[in-house]
Amino acid sequence: MADNQTRFTKWISWLFLLYFVILSVERVQSLVRAIAQGGLFPAPFDGFVNLTAILSLCAAVIMLLLFNRSFWQSLVSSAVPDYSALTITSGVILVSGMVHTGFTIPPIQFAAYGMLIVAMILRTASLSRDAKNRFSQWYSLVYLTAFSMAIPVVYHSAITQAALFHFIEADVMLLLAVSFTVMLRRLFLGQGDNLLLWIPFLIMAVGDAIVLWMRWSEEVNSFVLIFAALSAALFLIGKPVFSLKKKG
Repeated sequence: MADNQTRFTKWISWLFLLYFVILSVERVQSLVRAIAQGGLFPAPFDGFVNLTAILSLCAAVIMLLLFNRSFWQSLVSSAVPDYSALTITSGVILVSGMVHTGFTIPPIQFAAYGMLIVAMILRTASLSRDAKNRFSQWYSLVYLTAFSMAIPVVYHSAITQAALFHFIEADVMLLLAVSFTVMLRRLFLGQGDNLLLWIPFLIMAVGDAIVLWMRWSEEVNSFVLIFAALSAALFLIGKPVFSLKKKG
């Protein structure tokens, strides 16, 4: 059993490494191409998303070097990562992928996010082996995955109130990225048996509704709409089910 647990831990660590590397490479290529094309600040919106991506990447690198020593050790030994530091670092670099820079390559970004989702699945599988609340853990994982897809990417808009929209869109993205990181941390610390938290849900429901409504006449973000609706359905169905299971 211990050997299997160690194997799970190592796989998870390598999946996190792939997440960091793939997303970083995609973000850096976009920034480098932006510089070659006309600079990082050709317009206010471009300057904002480029600067946000740079700050997110730099902060993540610093955190990886200073606060994730156990993570690096876990790649080649039986050491267990500090999942608190690791998941927070994952959330910090996630912000860089949530801003649409000029040369974004979505399939590469989704490959990076796929590594993180697989790590979430393996961690849940590892923790739920001998748990009595397996259903709640797996249900929470599905909800968290849908929630992560409901975080709106900050896109440029040409609507009348574009400046206000960009401000709101960025705030919603940051709040949801933080909410996701809080729930991701709970999952990896073994506290993921009930991730149906009211505050993140309300931020998602209200924030996504505002972002979708403001840009509806220009373009409907079907991706966010679908996953926001799925997240809401999972939350509203799961809440009473969890309550009944707790009472039972």
